[in-house]
Amino acid sequence: NTFHEISVLDSEIRYLGAGDFRQAAAINNSYGKTNESVVLKHIHYERKFDYIHHEYMRVDALVAERLTASPRIYDVYGHCGLSILSELFLHGDLEEDAYFDEDDFDENIWEPQNNLTAVEKLEISLQMAEALADLHGYPGGVIVHQDIKMPQFLWNKDKTIVKLNDFNRAEFMLWNDQNHDYCRYNEFEHRHWRSPEEYFDTKNMNEQVDVFNMGTLYYVLLTGRWITWDDVNERTEYGGKLYIDERYQTRSPAEAKLVEIIDRCKEYYPEDRPSIFDIIQELRQTLNDIHGGIGGLETQLQ
Repeated sequence: NTFHEISVLDSEIRYLGAGDFRQAAAINNSYGKTNESVVLKHIHYERKFDYIHHEYMRVDALVAERLTASPRIYDVYGHCGLSILSELFLHGDLEEDAYFDEDDFDENIWEPQNNLTAVEKLEISLQMAEALADLHGYPGGVIVHQDIKMPQFLWNKDKTIVKLNDFNRAEFMLWNDQNHDYCRYNEFEHRHWRSPEEYFDTKNMNEQVDVFNMGTLYYVLLTGRWITWDDVNERTEYGGKLYIDERYQTRSPAEAKLVEIIDRCKEYYPEDRPSIFDIIQELRQTLNDIHGGIGGLETQLQ
């Protein structure tokens, strides 16, 4: 309710970063005796104030509001036009823990290039899947995130839970009463790390595009490396799988399970991939087998 009462010019503003069409800043939101820092996400000054950008912002705010009860979805506090007010994540995003820059890792070794333990990788993977399942399992109908990337997962204030954010490209799937199934939707063509149907079959898409891209993020968690352009051009586009050194399958039970899930997420045809709910069940079972229970990170990351 204080969205229009925040004095941006009088606040201490800290620039946080930018995406394709928005930028984010931390600002001071003080009212009464409460002093809280929040995030103001707003459009780049060079972008047009047009229908498309208004719709991106509206969809982001709408999805966050619909899922506000979930501890795995970022908290939105207000929205108007081309701006959103939301919670501040002091510990940044998962990308900072998952992998190093290309200049920092050694191409000659196969071992993981991050500092996460095998069980931490599995627990984080479960939290990521549970967050995505809040969208795919929304009671009002399937919501496709459609832009799953590592920076979309942010650490909560205690750095024990990852929260999913940035829903500006989300798609609300429509139900077909005649066929008793969800309608496939149309989306413009993509490139880079995305699913085959986002390259070649853009009029026949569903929530499995998120599952394919989640496989990429699990690969990053597993290896500490980002996929290379060779992986994208020679494998993803033409039906191949990501190369994972076979020694990961015997390194630990947790990493062996991740290898298996990554391979299945990267199936060429959407119907051959597991649902996000299948992935959750498998991750929970594996964690239960490893240490007799699940819930929270085994070791809080510092």
